[in-house]
Amino acid sequence: MAEIVRQADVLKHIIAMLTAEFKCKVYADEVREDFRKPCFFIAATSVMTPKTMIRIARLCAAGKKDAAGGKTRLRLVYYPKDAEKNEITYMDVVDRVQMLFPVGIQTSDRFLKIESIEDDRVGEEDDILAMTIVIPYIERTNGSQGSGDMMEEVNMNVIDSKENKFPDTITKEETGG
Repeated sequence: MAEIVRQADVLKHIIAMLTAEFKCKVYADEVREDFRKPCFFIAATSVMTPKTMIRIARLCAAGKKDAAGGKTRLRLVYYPKDAEKNEITYMDVVDRVQMLFPVGIQTSDRFLKIESIEDDRVGEEDDILAMTIVIPYIERTNGSQGSGDMMEEVNMNVIDSKENKFPDTITKEETGG
């Protein structure tokens, strides 16, 4: 069984990759002033998506009966040397970060797909490069479920933005239950 995603491991792995590629310091909020440029700052936030009826049905159908979803967002902020504050430097950093993570990253025994890498300029003079890397994942949970009965079927009536209705029924057999 795959290891649970440890966000600290993801962060350590990305710090090591950035340090090796750019040969500069990667700070994790331990310094706020008097830092040496060029450098990166890195911070992580996460969102845990609890199990819902539709998710459970979809995940069970995929053979993942005790699963929950999560998403880690990594914020990379790059400070170039004062003499290198130009478009070529910024685009070079973006290109190299995208090449470091073309599809995803390997941590422990898990390969985590990267959903997106976005870049933006921040700061009073738009001279700081900020990138956000989004990494979604599905986890196995402990499986300690209540002893309730499994529903035989779930009826849904999905209505889209154009008021089209799509009724459907998910049966116990379709979920593998």
